[in-house]
Amino acid sequence: MPIRTVKVTVTTTGSDGSATGAGYSRAAVNGEVLAVKVDWGATAPATSDIDVVVESDDDRPEVTLVDKDDSATDAWFYPKVQNTDAGGSTISGEYMHLPAAGRIKVSVAQCNALDPAVAVYVFLRD
Repeated sequence: MPIRTVKVTVTTTGSDGSATGAGYSRAAVNGEVLAVKVDWGATAPATSDIDVVVESDDDRPEVTLVDKDDSATDAWFYPKVQNTDAGGSTISGEYMHLPAAGRIKVSVAQCNALDPAVAVYVFLRD
């Protein structure tokens, strides 16, 4: 199964410390999320918040990949979810990759006005 990368950049507008912005993938994605790389702009303040989600629609719920507040440190994230049995009980030590079926949205808040404020790379297995 091939691995592909989707890049989303966000430009923020507003006053320093309270600038906001959002960016979207060019097209919907479909696969398993293997990793997310967050690469902040050099002058993004440590108060910055970021959310990376696969958007919901009439057929799918939203899937949160990254939800990080008060940090502008470049980082890798490896989002997974714990497996459950048919009754909803968690299975100890078993995890799986999150599904991605829809557009990727990156939201930034409490940042400075930057172009770009952040670049996010989502690695997917189709």
